[in-house]
Amino acid sequence: MKKFTAQSIDFSYTDTPLLTQASLEVAQGDIVGILGPNGSGKTTFFDIVCELKKAKSGSIKNDFSHFLYLSQIISTPPPLRMRDIFKMVTALSSSEPMTQDKTLKKLSAWSPAIVDRYQDIWNKKSSLCSYGETRWLFTLSLLSMSADFVILDEPTAGVDPEFRRYIWQCLRGAASEGTAILVSSHNVDEVINHCDYFYMISQKRFNRFANGSEFMHRYGVKTVDDAFIRAVTEPVFTA
Repeated sequence: MKKFTAQSIDFSYTDTPLLTQASLEVAQGDIVGILGPNGSGKTTFFDIVCELKKAKSGSIKNDFSHFLYLSQIISTPPPLRMRDIFKMVTALSSSEPMTQDKTLKKLSAWSPAIVDRYQDIWNKKSSLCSYGETRWLFTLSLLSMSADFVILDEPTAGVDPEFRRYIWQCLRGAASEGTAILVSSHNVDEVINHCDYFYMISQKRFNRFANGSEFMHRYGVKTVDDAFIRAVTEPVFTA
């Protein structure tokens, strides 16, 4: 089985450590979440994976042949229609020619209710799309490209509850076909309810949890939000 593994990653900005001996893995067909507060290192870690930043030490092993990364910030040319932006993105990112029909075929299998709305956004000018519409169209378009490893940095940020549901349905559909998915979020319930397992960034490391019950038990609390807060405020021990 294919895997992505990050082992003992150390990263610092000047003299300030951000990640220390941070390790995680993502297996083929799994949806894996990363939880952490702002500034905890989620986006920086993704940049390291994509070789946009260099870790001070540690190793990365990636068995996957084609991976895609959707960052937090999405900017589109206002005069263009979303269908034109789709063509640009797929030309740069897809290993095979992509069409609307190919994308709709996948989406209809994963989440039939999204198809009509996707087609509506497809024909809109970028300047008339909300941030949420732009974000979920990008997310679903990337999932349709048959990459075997997809990294999504807060894909549901700014997206309403209806389309968050559609995004997670499509993520599960892609995973069922063998795609490995690594996703970050601030939404604790979202990650716990939809990911196969997740990592909480605490003490500058990735701490792995199988489910919400294990997460709450680790921090001795009765809600996942309290567990998140305890993890964030847990003191960092240095040698």
